[in-house]
Amino acid sequence: MHGSIDHVRWSTTEFPSRERYDAWVAALNETYGHWNAEFPIGADFNARVKASKLPGLSLVECHCDPCGASRSRADTSTIESEQLTIQLVLAGKEYMKLGSHETTISRGDVFVWDNTQPMQFSVLEPLHKLSLVVPLDRLKNWVPNGWRDLPRHLKSGEPNAWLLGSYVRSLSQIDFDKSPMRSNALIEAAIAILVAPLAPRESESSHRLAQLETVKAKIEPMLRDPGLDLETIAARNCISLRYLHWLFEGGGTTPWRYVVQKRLEGCKRDLENPEHAHRSVTDIAFSWGFSNSAHFARKIKTAYGLSPTELRRMALGVN
Repeated sequence: MHGSIDHVRWSTTEFPSRERYDAWVAALNETYGHWNAEFPIGADFNARVKASKLPGLSLVECHCDPCGASRSRADTSTIESEQLTIQLVLAGKEYMKLGSHETTISRGDVFVWDNTQPMQFSVLEPLHKLSLVVPLDRLKNWVPNGWRDLPRHLKSGEPNAWLLGSYVRSLSQIDFDKSPMRSNALIEAAIAILVAPLAPRESESSHRLAQLETVKAKIEPMLRDPGLDLETIAARNCISLRYLHWLFEGGGTTPWRYVVQKRLEGCKRDLENPEHAHRSVTDIAFSWGFSNSAHFARKIKTAYGLSPTELRRMALGVN
């Protein structure tokens, strides 16, 4: 599903000079969550914002005069949803402090920040920036233990700054009304570029295995549903399809092969159980989510080397 797209355009020119900064503070809080704003440096403050909001992500283009704001630890405790922002500077200069990390970013730099940490920014020169805002959980899915240790300031000229900046810039040039795209895929692509330079960690492998077992446990009660599909499995686990496939790759299989395997195991148990001797092969197959008896027969013979009837006869001692 592509979902609806909301477009927002806002400018201080819509307000009298004396009201512009207050209007900007309100727009800042609406776009990026609560901030404690400082007084503007310039007497005649100007800013404008253009935002496109797709399901799960926002693209925000911002021009603003020198200004500043901060977010305290107390402020972070009241956030409604954890978000990750990938910010590309197109012009100007900005001081950023995220937690204990301080830096100044300028044209071509990318800064990656999240709203779970205390933060401060000061626009030092008239700023033009592009920001991609996505759920922080999407990064945690990729790097569950080390996401806080990610490099935050990617400097202009560095390979990952170029890749990530080019991607964010490309997204801003797409008319999503005319060219609909899956926002889930767009988010995954951004996170994949962000984490590409990271080396895998042993602890992350352990987490991957633990998460795979959790997903398998949630699949178990859904096996008998003939309408079960991978989209449903991913949604029940609050992960993307791509991440679902990645989890099962670590176990040497695919999500759908696992579903079929568990269904076949259930059918085999019922076929070999004397208490189910009165049931037809088709009834057993359909009760485990199969919808085509010929397809089921081929699958079970491939898995066990015997037809369903032969399995039953061998187990029950029937000639």
